[in-house]
Amino acid sequence: MKQCVGSYMLEFQAEPSPFRNREVRYHWLICRARNPEQLLSWGHASTQQLAEIAAFCEMEALDSGLTQGGRVANTSKVAIHRY
Repeated sequence: MKQCVGSYMLEFQAEPSPFRNREVRYHWLICRARNPEQLLSWGHASTQQLAEIAAFCEMEALDSGLTQGGRVANTSKVAIHRY
């Protein structure tokens, strides 16, 4: 599911976890709306709700200038990667 949120394009995907049988991992990707080929940030979480919360928090961090890229691995159940 893709949606435009402000100046960002947000996409959510569900896929089977490569580590555990019958579990699903929820990915989110953030790109610029003007240039959807430019990946800014992505991550995954164990539930869709956690993925949505993490994605919106990441968009707020991008908007406020708290992050401009790079890669960050989170130690909780939500993983965030920035480019």
